[in-house]
Amino acid sequence: MARPGNKIIQAKLVLLGDMGTGKTSLVLRFVKGQFFDNQEPTIGAAFFTQILSLPEATVKFDIWDTAGQERYHSLAPMYYRGAAASIVVYDITSMVAFFGSSCCHL
Repeated sequence: MARPGNKIIQAKLVLLGDMGTGKTSLVLRFVKGQFFDNQEPTIGAAFFTQILSLPEATVKFDIWDTAGQERYHSLAPMYYRGAAASIVVYDITSMVAFFGSSCCHL
């Protein structure tokens, strides 16, 4: 909850990245403290909120967890429009996950 007399900041945060990189796992750990070994893929996008009370302000995060499947890529701009920050999640063992499928045709 907000502390009395504390300013309140609302910030839109978006998670972006390929399917299976752990976007939903990160946001579920942050918001609910949960982790599931077999997380179902996100369809379109999922919305979460989290409030952090800091000494100088209370921050309310509106978190958009976007789907990583190729068929949902055209929807991504709608979700990240107006975002204050984004987190790009990628698989460090996959060049394709980091650079995209067009980079790595060997």
